[in-house]
Amino acid sequence: MSVHVSHRNFPAIATAAIAFAIALACQPARACGEGQFNMGQGLRYQGYLAPHPATVLVYDDGAGDRRALYAGLQKAGHKVTVVGSADAMSQALQAGRYDVVIADFDDAAALQSRASGTSPKPGVLPVVARSRRNAPEVSSRFKLFLLDGASLGQYLKGINQLLSMRAP
Repeated sequence: MSVHVSHRNFPAIATAAIAFAIALACQPARACGEGQFNMGQGLRYQGYLAPHPATVLVYDDGAGDRRALYAGLQKAGHKVTVVGSADAMSQALQAGRYDVVIADFDDAAALQSRASGTSPKPGVLPVVARSRRNAPEVSSRFKLFLLDGASLGQYLKGINQLLSMRAP
C-alpha cells in the first residue's frame, strides 16, 4: 500500500508536524527521580550535608558494630569522637567541647551529670531500647531520643533537632 501526498497538502502536513514538535518541546521535561530531587534538596539523607555540623561525642560500649553509622555522621559533616568507657567519656568531656553526646539511655543520666561541669553543656541524645520507648522516665527526662537500631537518617535528624532546640 502506498501513500500519496499531494503537493497541495504538503504545507498543511509540514505545519502540523512543526506545531507538534513545538508542543513537545514546550512541555516541562520530567527527569528520572525528579520526585525525589526538588529544588536542590536531593534525597533526604543520602548525600546529606548537615546544616549545622556538630562535634559529636559517642559513648559506645561495643555491643554492636556501628562503624558505618559513625562514618555516615562524619560524611554528613559532623566531627565524631567515639569512646568505649565511662573514664574515656569523662576525659573527652574535660579535654574538648562537644555539641552533642550520644549514649545508651541508662548511661545518659550519668553523662548528663558529668557534662554539667563543662562549659557550655553539650546536649544529650540518648539511645533507648524499643521496649522502653513509652516508659515515663524516658519522656520526662529527655525531649528527644533515638530508638535502638535507628537508621543514619534518624540519627542525623535527631542531631539536627537537638541543635535547633539549643540554638539561642
